Amino acid sequence: MNHLSEKNSVLNRPMYLYLCPVCLGQFLDTGIYKIVRENHGQAKERCDFCNYRNGYDFIIYSKAEKKDEVADEWQ
Repeated sequence: MNHLSEKNSVLNRPMYLYLCPVCLGQFLDTGIYKIVRENHGQAKERCDFCNYRNGYDFIIYSKAEKKDEVADEWQ
């Protein structure tokens, strides 16, 4: 595996973060992430991003990296 493939495999992994509504909005506004709430029955926890407000656990996927991965397969 070359360095570029190794780097892309790390970048394509989803992030698991607790996000408050404000910080969630920051991720949504960029438009480059697909965000899925992991567990709808969970209690709120401290936000991993601002470490101030409470929020829920989300899985964050990078849309841009997924497109690059598909493009690389066709070349």
